[in-house]
Amino acid sequence: MATTSAAIKQSLVAALRANATLKAALTGGIHEGFAPARVQTYPLLTYNLVAAPYADDWGSRMIVALLDVFIHAENPVVANNVDQLVLATLDGASLSVTGQTNLICYRTADQPGGISESAEGRKFYQVGGSYEVWTDQSL
Repeated sequence: MATTSAAIKQSLVAALRANATLKAALTGGIHEGFAPARVQTYPLLTYNLVAAPYADDWGSRMIVALLDVFIHAENPVVANNVDQLVLATLDGASLSVTGQTNLICYRTADQPGGISESAEGRKFYQVGGSYEVWTDQSL
């Protein structure tokens, strides 16, 4: 049975959570799309699936998923340090994607962000990058 890019997102988050140092650094947690308003602790990580086109070929399907992963922190040095942990975790990682064979996971671009303000008026920095995850599965 064919599976969607949801399995890719799940495996990416599992890889991030499996890194004990990274998990401990992310006191604000890991969130899809955006952090809920109730999150008061930084640094935190957000991820978003940008696109995941399918390519079917003779009984198999390749998915090339592009995901943006960002660190949000009140200090730019902390944001960059935690982003380095994310890079070390995901760049070249062998993800375990349910129903799919992971071909490659790597960082394709840095995505620097500016200074923003939380709803409470606290300033925070956004640092991160784009990752491509290539998978293949039998149809």
